[in-house]
Amino acid sequence: MSVAQEAKQHILQLIKTAVGKEYTPSMDDVMRPPKDDMGDIAFPCFDLARARKQSPQEIAIELSANMEVGGWIKQVKAQGPYVNFYYSPLFAQAVLQEISEKREKYGTSNVGAQKSIMVEYAQPNTHKAIHVGHVRNFLVGQALVQVLRAQRYHVIPVSYINDLGSHVAKVVWGIKKWHQKEEIIKEDRVAFLARVYAEVSQKIEADEGAKQEIAKIFQELESLKGPSVALWKKTRKWSVDYFKALFKELGLPIDAWYFESDLVVDTKNIVEDLIKKGIAIHSDGAWLVDLQSEKLGVNLLVRSDGTLLYNAKDLALAFRKEEEYHPMQSLYVIDARQSLAMQQLFSTLKRMGFEKELAHVSYEFVTTKEGAMASRTGNVILYEELRDRLTVMAKEETKKRHPDWEEKKLKKTARAIAFSAMRFSMLRQDLEKKIVFDFDEALAFEGCTGPYLLYTYARIQSLKKKAKTSKVSLSADHLNHPLEHALWMSLASYPEVLFAASQEHQVSFIAHYLFDLSQKFSAFYNELSVLQAPGGTREERLALAQATGQVLQNGLTLLGIETIPSM
Repeated sequence: MSVAQEAKQHILQLIKTAVGKEYTPSMDDVMRPPKDDMGDIAFPCFDLARARKQSPQEIAIELSANMEVGGWIKQVKAQGPYVNFYYSPLFAQAVLQEISEKREKYGTSNVGAQKSIMVEYAQPNTHKAIHVGHVRNFLVGQALVQVLRAQRYHVIPVSYINDLGSHVAKVVWGIKKWHQKEEIIKEDRVAFLARVYAEVSQKIEADEGAKQEIAKIFQELESLKGPSVALWKKTRKWSVDYFKALFKELGLPIDAWYFESDLVVDTKNIVEDLIKKGIAIHSDGAWLVDLQSEKLGVNLLVRSDGTLLYNAKDLALAFRKEEEYHPMQSLYVIDARQSLAMQQLFSTLKRMGFEKELAHVSYEFVTTKEGAMASRTGNVILYEELRDRLTVMAKEETKKRHPDWEEKKLKKTARAIAFSAMRFSMLRQDLEKKIVFDFDEALAFEGCTGPYLLYTYARIQSLKKKAKTSKVSLSADHLNHPLEHALWMSLASYPEVLFAASQEHQVSFIAHYLFDLSQKFSAFYNELSVLQAPGGTREERLALAQATGQVLQNGLTLLGIETIPSM
């Protein structure tokens, strides 16, 4: 239990004692006040007032008069309908000591001990390029895995690769039709596949003959029999090798890889079983599960030509994952456009007797200022373009600031800044909101950006270096300025933010918190002298800065962002 949680428990007990047995408040009733000048913790008296049939203002006055202060609580004060609690320097001291002792473990908890969660993310399609839209999926999934592990959940991160869709048949057909004799160098293979996909998508729109030929290839690939299978295997390997290299570059944790092509036999068996049990019904040559009673339409499993749909293979995947790992809960990190498909999947699995907890971690897609991206038209910002352009821009900006730096240091710093810009721009936005990606905005050294957070961290490291001493004081007797108070209160709240992010699957909570913490530190640093402060105050402010740097590093690490000592 963190210091902040202990303090709230203590406050809750004070409230219970003052209220008596007529009303039982809970931890949900102990909250941050609506305004910073109304204390550190507030207890609203509205519910109690309704129970007693008194005004909440009267009850607040009565309760505050009956509470003893001391230890971590400096003052209890009624203000309107709220009882407000003010922390003493002893609370700030306890927070600084906790951070100093726990270091990189600060903020973590044991809430997830003995509980297993599978996180499925990183589900790109073979034979297509990786673009900025995929990057949001990758980074949200990666951060979610890290956040859950920080709460001691046993997390099993897995990737599910769509290597057998209609898009694959299009690419195989296009290569056989127009590019059969071309030699493609290794570095251009994935880009070549993406070009062929866009080329075919645009050229066959009104060509029924071509569509029939592609459908035949799709049937060959699904049965793994026919003249197109060898080319599929060859080009599939190009994509899978590329994915593995890219995942390694991004540091994505993947414990197991699943492929759509490996699930065909299981899926056919499941469909047959569903037909026997009357769960799947025949309609216009296709097989489906009617979910209209649940207002979910129909879950189409098998097309009229006998080929399986993605939804059907998802059923087999759920059972495969259960058989191999037995997770208590499975999370699917998939964009919001698949929300209906996810609901249909969960509902169908429930009808099949699948009882494990399933949840869709839905996120909106990424667009550019020019509009939505689409692989079939080639209108995308590719991952390599995103990475390389951000790196070049970061290097140019860093060189302006440090013209004397060696090339090696310049490159390393630029890469860290570029990746912080990419990651933070994808993770700061709440999942239900679309991202309109902008290079200049992502790389800005001011505002809610990754580089700004790195700059704040580097500023703290510079401060520690200039101090020329490791001597700091973990007391907080002199940390009475409102800016100091705001900073140590923010540090105290980090464990609660991390807990909320893990329970609500919103990694943006951490991003928002880190930006707010950085702003509070900047206000403190710009207004108050640290190195020139008198003895005890200097040491305490150094300790406050050091604790801020630790918490910044902890949060950035969870988001996959590498800190750097200078920039």
